[in-house]
Amino acid sequence: MNCLRSSWLSASFALAAIAVTTSSVSAAGWGTVKGRFVYKGTAKPEKITPTKDVEFCGKHDLVDETVAVGKEGGLQNVFVYLYTARGKKVDVHESYAAGSEAKVLDNKGCRFEPHAMTLWTEQPLEIRNSDEGVGHNTNGQLLVQNPKFNEQVTSGSPITKKFSKSEPIPTKVACNVHPWMSAFVLIRDNPYMAVSGEDGSFVIENVPAGKQDFVFWHEAKGNLKDLAVGKGKADRKGQVSLEVKDGETLDLGEIAVTSAVLGK
Repeated sequence: MNCLRSSWLSASFALAAIAVTTSSVSAAGWGTVKGRFVYKGTAKPEKITPTKDVEFCGKHDLVDETVAVGKEGGLQNVFVYLYTARGKKVDVHESYAAGSEAKVLDNKGCRFEPHAMTLWTEQPLEIRNSDEGVGHNTNGQLLVQNPKFNEQVTSGSPITKKFSKSEPIPTKVACNVHPWMSAFVLIRDNPYMAVSGEDGSFVIENVPAGKQDFVFWHEAKGNLKDLAVGKGKADRKGQVSLEVKDGETLDLGEIAVTSAVLGK
């Protein structure tokens, strides 16, 4: 009996050790992905004429932000994010502190600031109204995986929202009071995502090494089908497979976005 019990305990400890080892397995290294989007077309943002709260909103230089081009043709507000199959989790590098610091979406100058943003599910979303004396609401009715919302936001009384699931694509939020206002928020359960800035550039650091699929998305078209990225081309889902190497930066260089890719 003692021999049998000893053998059983040894086997149990061995299995437990395997389980612990398996559960603590992390990515085989980490790398960085970067690039810069350049628009190969003509962007002529249309001026917006306010139809509500005209005295206040008319003071601001409001334009249609669907295609925003910055310095040297840099295309702003392109979303780049790691694709993960449903139910699959990805290792997160320790440099991403899973804290409670909120990301902010502000109603400011009768527009949303920022116009495009990312949100990790570890972070709360704080919705503000910096337009004193002007009422705004934030409508998140297009959420797919998380509870929808549509709430008034008064100056001095921000709203805090917390989400637990990844959304498949960036979600449009709107202000029903001021119908020209819109923004896009990408909610994911990992931090591997970015939005191109004023000069069209983006950086995603400490990505798990190996072959990874990334999605390229822009509000004007949605999934950027046929976008040439590095040596590959995005499929109909806007996905491109990239090789991320441990300790290295994958610089995709200048990524040309034609008017055809944007559906313009």
